[in-house]
Amino acid sequence: MGTSQLVEALNRFTVDHQHPFQKERLDSILRSKGITAQSITTTKTDTMVWQPSMQPHTSIWQPVMTVSFPYDIFEGQQVVVKTAISISPVIRRMAYTLLITVLLSLFLIFCLVYQILTIRKQRHIEAIRQEFLHTMIHELKRPISTLKMCVSFMGNERMMQDGESKQRILASSHNELDNLTSYFSKLRDITFSDSTEIPLVKSRFSLRSLMEECIGKQNIPSDKDVRMEIVAEDDLEIQADRMHLSNIVCNLLENAIKYSREAVTIRIDFLMREAGMVQISVADNGIGIAKADQRYVFDKFYRSESAKDQAIPGIGLGLSYVKLLVEAHGGTITFESIEGEGTTFTILIPQTDGKD
Repeated sequence: MGTSQLVEALNRFTVDHQHPFQKERLDSILRSKGITAQSITTTKTDTMVWQPSMQPHTSIWQPVMTVSFPYDIFEGQQVVVKTAISISPVIRRMAYTLLITVLLSLFLIFCLVYQILTIRKQRHIEAIRQEFLHTMIHELKRPISTLKMCVSFMGNERMMQDGESKQRILASSHNELDNLTSYFSKLRDITFSDSTEIPLVKSRFSLRSLMEECIGKQNIPSDKDVRMEIVAEDDLEIQADRMHLSNIVCNLLENAIKYSREAVTIRIDFLMREAGMVQISVADNGIGIAKADQRYVFDKFYRSESAKDQAIPGIGLGLSYVKLLVEAHGGTITFESIEGEGTTFTILIPQTDGKD
């Protein structure tokens, strides 16, 4: 212990003996200096404490500082003052500037993220557009090539004398013209922003005869064994737009054939339900729809990765077109599918009394 320390300790002991420590007086002195203490306590230590100490408590929201000061070294008495650390005057003056800077920074970050998302969305739309154009060109080349071949055949007098070949060529021409008409009908109707905008020409007709007509229109690939059957026992007269309903059923049959293995069985059923609803179902035992793709089947231009990998033809409009036409009739379409086992589409079309 040095002489100076001993003298300091004696002075503090003498001062404390003559003027005992009072927390209220210390608090008053601190307040006069602009310092507000959260707490002032006195403690007694087992050993002599010679020097004051400071312990900061780092906190972003409530920074606090604890100061311990020995006022009676011989008795081990010390006062502990806990006070909040005030914000720097410079920071206080710059608070609004800092706040504005933070808000601007957040806004710029939001703009950057939004711009990145917009660019990604535009790239995705561009990819869909390019894919649609390529697929559409590919789909249109086939009927155009077939029609070109038919026209060339008709220009050959000797070949036109063969009645069987002539009928086959005429049938191919009609089939390809039907395909072209179907493509352009899809493109026309799909441009309507609302299903109620699609013009309907309703009439009453036999549902069985329509189904048989749709079955006869199907182009069966030579490498597939396709069996289509109408399982409904009775005929049913329906009131709807015959052309649009034919397009609905033909699209579902075409999809059932395309998305199948070498052999597929397609079952068509229809019945009259309660509340004047006609139910039409098209079921197949094809490859089914993957779980990940089921939520997108009615989206425009959507084609699953498996369909692309297997080079299955299509422009991704079939089911969205079907849904649009069904809703134009005020109906609904749902489906159930198990991957590897098949798919069943169910259509409900309301019937009204009388003719529209």
